[in-house]
Amino acid sequence: MADRFVHPIAVLCFAPLLAMNGFAATVNGTVRGTVVDDTGKPVSGARVFISHALPSTARKSVGPPTITGAIAGSVLADSSGSFEATGIRAGDYVACAQTTAQGLLDPCHWAQQAPEFTVTAGQTTAGIKISMAHGAVIPIHVNDPQGLLTPATTAIDLACQFHIVTARGLHYNATIQASSATGRDYSITVPFGAPVTLQAISPHLALNDSTGNAVSAVGAAVNAPTFGSNPTLVYTVTGKK
Repeated sequence: MADRFVHPIAVLCFAPLLAMNGFAATVNGTVRGTVVDDTGKPVSGARVFISHALPSTARKSVGPPTITGAIAGSVLADSSGSFEATGIRAGDYVACAQTTAQGLLDPCHWAQQAPEFTVTAGQTTAGIKISMAHGAVIPIHVNDPQGLLTPATTAIDLACQFHIVTARGLHYNATIQASSATGRDYSITVPFGAPVTLQAISPHLALNDSTGNAVSAVGAAVNAPTFGSNPTLVYTVTGKK
């Protein structure tokens, strides 16, 4: 049995080697904050994304959108707009927010600046404020008289998509709001007064616009109003390609 005995001092000396080789438990931090709109009203149920911040030398642009690294955590804000993300490793981060409610803009996509902060191991980083500005809602309705659209189970259906393309060539997906056996409703929110292009994309279905013409591959120009919402843009599925 003597050959199995390990002297306590040997254990103490070996412990730092375990830590140096990554065997020690990692101590993470916590992020707390709130999501509000541009009037200061809490945004209930917003999805908060904690993403790694890229060094300034690695960012491809200044201003919207904010170029971020991988997502480190995702949580829902409560009814008061408050959120808490735990288990976040020490480092520099950016906070983004999205919501299924129409009319609010993710600051990482559209604002001049999104909140940036540093997480310290074993500590709580509090007071993070994510502000979602109001924007113009562009509603889209698709008539499907032949029932060629399959029931959508997610907010985005690759079989029939609508993209907003900005002046800088950035693409954002309109999300499905409602669907039935004979049609589907989409919407997307853009900054008030923003000139954008709307592209209807379907690899297998033929679509006509409200004038009865086949949709153009390059899309159609849409001018967002300076307040309120756009009139509904109407498309019709006319058959399969």
